[in-house]
Amino acid sequence: MSVYRIERAGPADIAAMIALEKRANQMFRSIGYDFVGDADVSDAEEHEAVMRDGLTLVARAGEALAGFAMVTRLDGEAHLDEIDVDPDHQRRGIARRLVAAGETWARGEGYAAMTLTAFRDVPWNAPFYRRLGFADFTPERNRPALLALIEKEAKWGFALRPRIAMRKIL
Repeated sequence: MSVYRIERAGPADIAAMIALEKRANQMFRSIGYDFVGDADVSDAEEHEAVMRDGLTLVARAGEALAGFAMVTRLDGEAHLDEIDVDPDHQRRGIARRLVAAGETWARGEGYAAMTLTAFRDVPWNAPFYRRLGFADFTPERNRPALLALIEKEAKWGFALRPRIAMRKIL
């Protein structure tokens, strides 16, 4: 089993993260969510913005990128905006470690909770996050940025399958 290092991403990691997200999205085809496999991924400008204004973490196996997570600031809380693990490195605890590192950063930044959006019925989405302590919740009007994100995801076509918001008290 490989040893994975979790560390902050840098600009030199962006191309590898874009390629990794494309590979990870292909896993959704195995459950009939081809629209995710066909979806656009975060571009270089989006990665740069999160690195500047939030947190991007990478998991490395040696020098190879095995996974990454992007945490943003949204409605006064931390938001797990994206997390991907390379298919060749799945089921080794990488996502769990990336989420934990993001939570540590969020607490250090003074956030009391972390939110995310996920597919309700995909085993590596909502059920996985529930095991990490996230709970389903319905964002109210006092969450305009999260509501806008949910609307944006629907326009991307993600609303073709049940999608939910989740929140964890840190």
